[in-house]
Amino acid sequence: MSRPLRIHYGPFKRCWARRHPSVRAVPEDQSVLNAFVAMTAAVLRLSPTPAINYIVTLDSARHGVIHVRLHLERAPTSLRLAMKVHPEYPEYDARAWRFLDSMAVRGTAADGGARVVRLDSTLWQVTLPGGYGDIDYAIHLPAEPQGLRRAWQCVVRDDGALLNPPDVFLYLVDLANSPTSIELHVPRSWSLATSLSRERVLNKLYAPNAAAMLDAPILLGATHAWAFHLANTDFRVAYWALPHASPFDTTRFVDGLRRLAQQAIALFGPLRSPTFDFLLQDGAADALEHGASVTIGVPSTELALTPHARLAEIAHEFVHSWNLVAIHPDHYGELSYKPPSPTSGLWLGEGVTLHYADVLIRRAALSDSGSPMRAQHLTNLLERYYGAAWFGHVSPESASLAFGQNALNNPNATGSYYLQGELLGEALDAAIRDSTHEARTLDDLMRLLYVRSADGRGYTARELVTLADSLCGCRLDALFATTVAGATPIDLAPAVKRLGWRLVVDTVPAIDGQGRPVPDLRLIAVMSDSSLALIIRPSSQWASIGLRTGDRLVEINATHPRMYSELSRVLRSLRVGESLTVTVRRGDQPLRFTSVVRTYQRPRVRLLDIDLITPEQGERRARWLAGW
Repeated sequence: MSRPLRIHYGPFKRCWARRHPSVRAVPEDQSVLNAFVAMTAAVLRLSPTPAINYIVTLDSARHGVIHVRLHLERAPTSLRLAMKVHPEYPEYDARAWRFLDSMAVRGTAADGGARVVRLDSTLWQVTLPGGYGDIDYAIHLPAEPQGLRRAWQCVVRDDGALLNPPDVFLYLVDLANSPTSIELHVPRSWSLATSLSRERVLNKLYAPNAAAMLDAPILLGATHAWAFHLANTDFRVAYWALPHASPFDTTRFVDGLRRLAQQAIALFGPLRSPTFDFLLQDGAADALEHGASVTIGVPSTELALTPHARLAEIAHEFVHSWNLVAIHPDHYGELSYKPPSPTSGLWLGEGVTLHYADVLIRRAALSDSGSPMRAQHLTNLLERYYGAAWFGHVSPESASLAFGQNALNNPNATGSYYLQGELLGEALDAAIRDSTHEARTLDDLMRLLYVRSADGRGYTARELVTLADSLCGCRLDALFATTVAGATPIDLAPAVKRLGWRLVVDTVPAIDGQGRPVPDLRLIAVMSDSSLALIIRPSSQWASIGLRTGDRLVEINATHPRMYSELSRVLRSLRVGESLTVTVRRGDQPLRFTSVVRTYQRPRVRLLDIDLITPEQGERRARWLAGW
């Protein structure tokens, strides 16, 4: 039986007095408050809040299917459902629509008039008579790959599951700002790890809007859990081990995460979330960042060898919570079911994040993580840089803007914003330090960007330059114009000179660790029209035998690769001096080329001491080597 709403007048009277101290006549009649409540209820009836509840059912005995019911009340009678496209990985997660079927609308005011029509691959139009009812659909997961799977992709097993929200939850485009709830119908023995808020009932979750819901992966199952607290954030670590996982030192493992988090907070400032979840999985690789969590594969076999395995990758994804999620290029990451708009800022979001992933490990004194000394790390980066086919031709901004394309159609689609951005982190840091006599560093610029991001706005390329100039009291326009917007090679000679080194670059024969010549495997191929299209580097052996960019690979040494992973295996099997036979299709014409596998010359970079190192340079070098 329903009960009448009773509101006590005393608290209302005291609140009135505080808000209106100059008004002596405080209403004394309970009827005044009752009238106010009645008026508020009438307004709510005119503008009802939609109730959006997802009910997810997982059956540990049927690994291949995820059942979803979207229960709606007080919703529009016509609405759009969509699948979110990730701003950086649209070719992966947004293709989950291929695995979605059995969509139906039931339980409405008139099911005969209920229907769902697909408007596009990631968009549906739903007619919901009466504004209430259920939308049911099923997701049929593809078979797990051999070897390590991608840690952020959906999977269901006997002992747990990982739900990647964009692949599971279709969102209501026209109600994207409305709160949502999620009920999980899963085996009772499974634990739950996610950044979404929850009731005391373990499997009931809440999100303030669709964007928050879709940015919160859910890890379920027989997980191991640890926790620590830093700077008003509760950090939670959940590790989903394989049934026969290798044992490892969990104390040192979690301590490494804590020390990494300490240094990240010292750099940027506290996270804006009260919780942060490390969702770590055995038998998996790759990773994906989120605002208040990270999904990442960390095999127990590697952790058994060192408790800091994959630490550089963990650091990279963790730093993304500040740099790329909070600090982001203008319009990056906006909720959408359409392919993302190009952005010129991935060199900062990805490349500078790589710079800090390496730096923070050193600041946290986690040098036993397998990272080379910082000087060796820098020379390795520079050798890759000088040896890249795009060196001197593709700018960091151009590479960023070409994301999502392939080099067959756009020569700027090199992914080089990662490497160039990491080197630009060194160049910008040195320029800011020199201009301010060590009073400011790149750290200060990142903190300013983080503070500026509090309102959710992104930055433009021009705003980034202006902010950097204001920080150092200098003009960095030329640096940004030539080496960020332009393809002028990044010059790190001034950056290392201030540390007492000179930069020496030459070429040497490419050899392996045993001194044996290394075969020239510098061949790129992309999938195009169900075949592998070759992208040929002019200075490679593949160009010298007559291959051209755009040739379609038919056969190489009696094998017929259909995917790049298959071609990669063939390339790794080649040895210098062996016979090489390649058949391609150029237009409609088959062509056959024969040669022998050759080696090549590679760039060599050395940091040599200058003739006279000053005490100041020596001190700078010591701090730089330690990550400062």
